[in-house]
Amino acid sequence: MTTAWLLNAVGLFVTTVGALLTFLYLREAPRFADKFASPEAGRDFLRHQRMLAWVVGLLSAWLIVQCLAVILL
Repeated sequence: MTTAWLLNAVGLFVTTVGALLTFLYLREAPRFADKFASPEAGRDFLRHQRMLAWVVGLLSAWLIVQCLAVILL
């Protein structure tokens, strides 16, 4: 095991943990769309937040697959 391999594995792990924490924050974030001045702005905000949660969730899933591959292979 080389130093470069170890640094890459640690970097991948830290990135995965960061993506998972971001996903959990977005998933459990308080919904305050009713505080917007117009209903359209609230709908756009909720749509944006849902899309962002999907993207970060997919990124997290991919990083978990990569971490498992590094550990198991």
